[in-house]
Amino acid sequence: MTVHMVNAADRHGLVHPSCLAKSLTLWWLLGRQGIPSQLRIGIRNETKKFEAHAWVERDGAALNEPDEHHHHYAAFDAAFSSPPPENR
Repeated sequence: MTVHMVNAADRHGLVHPSCLAKSLTLWWLLGRQGIPSQLRIGIRNETKKFEAHAWVERDGAALNEPDEHHHHYAAFDAAFSSPPPENR
């Protein structure tokens, strides 16, 4: 449900955030609901153009994009597994 809400906000909003902003939002919202997930960041260098991409995974599956899109990126070995604690 949370994934659908973040994707709907992107499709119907006035601003279309980057993959990093969308992934950080989804990762944070899932963490607030107690749902474990990992923020993944990867890079690729195809056609001499450096590109980076971010996505959220749960149990090894990407949540916020088509299945194969992130496979074109070399993900950093360390995943961010939980949001930082809130300052109160």
